[in-house]
Amino acid sequence: MYQEENKMPSFFRFEDLRVYDKAVNFATWLTNLSRRARNDNPIEKKFYKNIVNEATLTALNIADGSAKNKPAFAEQLKESKSNIRRVLVLSTIGKNTNILSEEEVDEIRNQMMEMTKMLGALISSLQKNNTYNHEQQVDENFFEPENN
Repeated sequence: MYQEENKMPSFFRFEDLRVYDKAVNFATWLTNLSRRARNDNPIEKKFYKNIVNEATLTALNIADGSAKNKPAFAEQLKESKSNIRRVLVLSTIGKNTNILSEEEVDEIRNQMMEMTKMLGALISSLQKNNTYNHEQQVDENFFEPENN
């Protein structure tokens, strides 16, 4: 395996955003969790389809917005925050209908709070200066790898 310092910068800048990485990992986690839905239970299958879709849209909005100017990127990030709120609503429904456990809902809530904070910070950074050069880095802190 290679050292993180030697990692080549991505051609697609959004792939270097920590919040994008977190959103993709979260959607992947939910996708794996959805595999336990029983085939004979259409309500469970639809529930998982909806929650995975909203989680995936969180990452897609980050990616789509990154190619736009600063104000448009900020709007896409706000849409990602809306997707997060929908994930939270769905997770509460999942808990109330015994599709999700209390621990799973807690994990979802923790991940959503962290992503919401990260998105808020990125939105603030974008709104500081409305002249956005696509090649320009928004803020060095948003592109550093997480220490896990």
